[in-house]
Amino acid sequence: MPDHRQPLPPAPGNDDRFELLRAGRALFQRQLGEIIGKSGVARPSLLAAFGRALGEAYDQLASARPREDFDETGELTASRLTLMGDDDLEIDIRISDIGSHLRDAAGRDLGRSQLRYMTLLGRPKMKAAGNPVGPDAICHGLWAICRESGGSLEQTLALLDRIEKPLLQQLPTLYREIDALLAGRGVEPASAQGVPAAVTAGRDGERRGDGGRTPANPLSTLQQAMRQQRGTDQTIPAGQSFAHGDAQAANPTVDAAAMVMLKHLLDRLTALETQSTASGGHAVQGRAVPPLPLCAVKSGDLDLPLGKPEAITLDTMGLIFESIFDSPDLPDTIKAAIARLHIPLLKLAITDPTLFADSMHPARQLINRLARAAIGLPRTTGWEDPVCKRIGSVTTAVRATLDRKGASLEPYLAELDALIGERDQAVRRATAGHVLLVVEYEKEQHAEHLVNSWLRTTLAAMPAPEIASFIEKYWSQVMLSAALAGGTDGTRWQQDSTTAAELIWSVRPKDSAEERQRLAAMASSLLRRIGAGLDEIGVTGAERSPFLNRLFDLQTAALRAQAPIATTPPATTPGDPCQAAPRNTAEADTGPRILKRDGLRVHHLGVPIRPAPPRRRSPADWQVGDWLRFRATDKETLCGLCCWQSPSSGTVVLFNPAWSYAVAMPATTLDQQLGAGVAQLVSRIALFDAAAESALSRLEMP
Repeated sequence: MPDHRQPLPPAPGNDDRFELLRAGRALFQRQLGEIIGKSGVARPSLLAAFGRALGEAYDQLASARPREDFDETGELTASRLTLMGDDDLEIDIRISDIGSHLRDAAGRDLGRSQLRYMTLLGRPKMKAAGNPVGPDAICHGLWAICRESGGSLEQTLALLDRIEKPLLQQLPTLYREIDALLAGRGVEPASAQGVPAAVTAGRDGERRGDGGRTPANPLSTLQQAMRQQRGTDQTIPAGQSFAHGDAQAANPTVDAAAMVMLKHLLDRLTALETQSTASGGHAVQGRAVPPLPLCAVKSGDLDLPLGKPEAITLDTMGLIFESIFDSPDLPDTIKAAIARLHIPLLKLAITDPTLFADSMHPARQLINRLARAAIGLPRTTGWEDPVCKRIGSVTTAVRATLDRKGASLEPYLAELDALIGERDQAVRRATAGHVLLVVEYEKEQHAEHLVNSWLRTTLAAMPAPEIASFIEKYWSQVMLSAALAGGTDGTRWQQDSTTAAELIWSVRPKDSAEERQRLAAMASSLLRRIGAGLDEIGVTGAERSPFLNRLFDLQTAALRAQAPIATTPPATTPGDPCQAAPRNTAEADTGPRILKRDGLRVHHLGVPIRPAPPRRRSPADWQVGDWLRFRATDKETLCGLCCWQSPSSGTVVLFNPAWSYAVAMPATTLDQQLGAGVAQLVSRIALFDAAAESALSRLEMP
């Protein structure tokens, strides 16, 4: 398949590239060190550990051997490949949250730095995670601080809380300085084409959840399609305003009659808005909030001529709100909250055409974040829900603000950002117990795999059936305990596997005096080690006595250089432990199952036994902290937050407080669903632009 990506701009020569990389590294370390220092982290050892980790991450991600198609941060998590305890999981969740917040706060400034580093490093396919100055490198530094601090979990989390705020405030400035450094040395940004949408979209991510790209500005495209449909060539230049006080300054030819008509239109919209709120309603934090009918205002409702710019604006916005009201994912309460902003935004669109031209217009971001804050809420969620209450309060305040000329929406955008961050963090914290359940289950599954592999090799050349039976029934349990304790590299595994090997050797015929002397010397030690292993798994003296007696006979025959003597197994009674079925040496069952403990439940959809290879990024480039709609079964589709991913198996844990369980699934399954369009990255869908694209699709239908 041909590659349609535009070529990268020319990169600096090797000498210049080296100097630029070194300068970027120094600036990145110095500025972040100052930010961390000003946050109250005064211990030199913590600042030094942070700086070293930043440098290591930067060097690794900027190395001459890129892993463009894989997870560039895979090696950054190497220090956490061991199974984590409760405290480590809490810290991992918190640091991942901070990384997500940093990506949001840095927005376009972060995106520009990546585009220039793509040129500098000559990597047209570099992912966001591969940016040497990206949040992933900063998170690596935060882990170094946590390890070096040596404090309790509460102290460590408090330290991270103290660090996060100044990072969020000052990181955009740092990225602008990095951008200026590279630009001043002639490093051009790579083309945004072929770059993941998350790089260029800013805070709202303007991309479809299936990994596809929306039009650059679907709202402007929709408006132009409306003009063509209405057969008019009248256009509103970007940035031109029809507002009362600005119209003559922007376009002196607008006559007084047009201004009177515009004022009349705005007055009619205001009257319609007042009328729509005159009936009773629900309460948000003790105040009455009247419900609005979920229907959009069109030019025909105000008897406007179809070809007029104002009519096109109204009908364009009407189509967008119709798409929002038709969304199957939003609860009716959230649709009602957004509906309260319909007429205020209509008036804003008429007086401020940059709403159509600017994809980052605050009003568009507001709608996007309202939807983002409500992701995953059940369709039946009522106003009593805390999230709905806060969203209702925001829309009430915004409605009054939009009537004031020049009023800023930044405080409300910040409030929604806080709501999004608090809700996501609460959901991830609520999964800590589920994650431990998954970790323990997968640890057991991996241990089963190790023991089964060991059994196949060990039983391949067994000299006596009694020994084979003993190893299958009992010593495999000893090996399982050793595998859980430390894996195949652990001391117990090495010792217990050596004991099994010596047990097998001890019953083989001894043809030389040297072998007989060795057996006589090790016999008592071997019995002690066998006894210790059986003690470990709780085998009683009565259970082990028949085998130990038989072992004595076999070893005696071996000393006489005799082959093992076949015997008839002793008679047993029903329920006798010695009647236990031989261990199944096939692979452990890794299919779907339900894990339960302490009232927690996890629907585990399957686990890969062997460690997962570096994960090839899916088209949507999902990560921990994203909300996804995915298929749990052939008949069930769920929407949940990606709360954690195993660094060893790749298993993903997803959760939604609306469920009574968590879902664990292989990352490969999630990748396949996203690639096939079965799953969607819903937290990266910008509702306003998605609604415009949906309206455009309907408009273009024959």
